[in-house]
Amino acid sequence: MRNRALLAYVGPKESRLDRKLAEFRALAEVAGYRPAHLVVQFGDPDSRFYLGKGKLEEVARMDFDVFIAYHGLTPLQFYSLRRMLGVEVMDRVLLILRIFEKRAGSMESKLQIELASLKYRLPMVKEYLRRAKMGEQIGYMGAGEYAVDAYYRHMMSRISHIKRRLDKLRESRAVLMRKRKDFGIPEVVLTGYTSVGKTTLFNRLTSERKYVDGKPFATLDTYTRRISLWGKEIVLTDTIGFIEDLPPVLIESFYSTLQEVADADLILLLVDASDELDEFDRELQTSLEVLSTLGVYRERVLPVLSKVDKVSMLEVARKALVVRRYFDLFVPVSAVTGFGIDTLKLLLFWKTPGYAIYEARPPAGGLVLDGKSYLPVKISEVRRFEAIAFDLYTELRRVL
Repeated sequence: MRNRALLAYVGPKESRLDRKLAEFRALAEVAGYRPAHLVVQFGDPDSRFYLGKGKLEEVARMDFDVFIAYHGLTPLQFYSLRRMLGVEVMDRVLLILRIFEKRAGSMESKLQIELASLKYRLPMVKEYLRRAKMGEQIGYMGAGEYAVDAYYRHMMSRISHIKRRLDKLRESRAVLMRKRKDFGIPEVVLTGYTSVGKTTLFNRLTSERKYVDGKPFATLDTYTRRISLWGKEIVLTDTIGFIEDLPPVLIESFYSTLQEVADADLILLLVDASDELDEFDRELQTSLEVLSTLGVYRERVLPVLSKVDKVSMLEVARKALVVRRYFDLFVPVSAVTGFGIDTLKLLLFWKTPGYAIYEARPPAGGLVLDGKSYLPVKISEVRRFEAIAFDLYTELRRVL
């Protein structure tokens, strides 16, 4: 299969452009394309062809099988580029959707991806339908007015069907989350930029072996496991990663997945400490912007500096200065070596709600520190615990 891709960027010249383009290339590779050319043009995109006239003529002489634009293309730009170049045309949104289609596992994620794709393609089909009714040749799409009109009606019907199915799945998810809260089990969510090591940390904390490959969007389905921290049970969930300029259609279609983040009792926000300083800052800002979009307050967020085994402690200190612009507390960890994992568990023990914590002497079970036990007791069981516990310990007092 021919899969040579021409990547095109038309926009302002900015300090982070090299990083953006490197991420763009990585996305294309993950989607299964082989980047053959990279075309960069500074300025505003052409309203019809995205590229300027001179650059478009230059591109038309190149050998490639798919044209991929960094920015979202308008229906007119899709139509014009297809007709001019005679190859498949897509933008960064469709590229991400292509990756999602390849990696989706659960029925829910597959439906979410199909919904996002249909809603994003709908304006393009409208444009082709308008052109067909005007009597213009459709060109690369190759269908007449009747075929395009029938496809448009099929898309609308399919969108309605998927929405109904997803609503039912969301209701089931909401019921499950309410049951967890009724049982007093706090929920902790791992989130952050794509490829920062969320699933690796999830595996370390839960002793699972979920798929990890270090490439963008390895995790599309949420994984949830219950873990015990010195008698305190919490539910830990691994979620889809963020990315800069995450398209609104993806946020909307992945609402139920991202709702896990919005409703969590505590959010572990991972940031890759091995990245260059400016890249580290960019990924942290992007993640905070997505969390803000979801209505998440920073009081429920605990930053985690991942992959610290790959950098010096001096470099970790430099990254800590960036984190401290937004947070007073953070945890450096390495899910590979285990560095910082015990500290992270301690913070999870203390910061998650749903339990009262009692300090007891002599030590007996629970979390033992300095000759004292810290015993977690579900809020619903506090009265029963206190009725019998004061006769069992020399000293007992509630500290949380």
